[in-house]
Amino acid sequence: PARSGPAPALPRGALTEGEAKRLLAAYGIPVTREESAATADDAVAAAKRIGFPVVLKGVSRAVVHKSDLGLVRLNLRDEAAVRGAFAEVAAALDRAAPGSGEGCVIQELARGEAELFLGATHDPQFGPMVLAGAGGVLVEFLKDVATAPAPLSLADARALIAGLRVAPLLGGLRGRPAADIDAAADALMRLSWLAADLGPRLAELDINPLILRAAGQGAIAVDARATLTEETTP
Repeated sequence: PARSGPAPALPRGALTEGEAKRLLAAYGIPVTREESAATADDAVAAAKRIGFPVVLKGVSRAVVHKSDLGLVRLNLRDEAAVRGAFAEVAAALDRAAPGSGEGCVIQELARGEAELFLGATHDPQFGPMVLAGAGGVLVEFLKDVATAPAPLSLADARALIAGLRVAPLLGGLRGRPAADIDAAADALMRLSWLAADLGPRLAELDINPLILRAAGQGAIAVDARATLTEETTP
């Protein structure tokens, strides 16, 4: 598919979550609404615009796993919770990566029926590749990941997801709604075109998690990270 808009100009090296999501959004992959916040007042104002409950995350290019370092606060339901979280995360950011912090972001709290991991990389031998697997905290525990060369057709993307060990869980168990596998396949296909277009400029890109809502209600990228080998230009 063609990009839904111009590819954003992005720096070489590790991208912030927001930059990685702008790249995803340029290819039509749904991402969470979010706003940057340099102060607690900014954070509260952003939360009111987005709507409670919200998520607050610290921003640093030097940090890969934000949750492990206390840089993520979930389900903040009011102004006081946002102010407290901002102070805690700002302090954690100073401890984790002194001098590299770029403030915080306020994000909508996305909920769904299942989580997947989607990834893209450029292999020196095989070229652009995409990955799909169990998402959230399960990605490293289960090691349930499938790979394929990019780009993929929609049918190929769906087949890749269907081959995962967690695939039966996506169909709904014990009365839970089935997850939107079509939306997940669409996101994987779009990610594969992103990987194919960027080629060797894309060292890696991870979406974890991609939250799948109930069938017919879509999917959304909640967290993303990426590393580029050279700058991208619009």
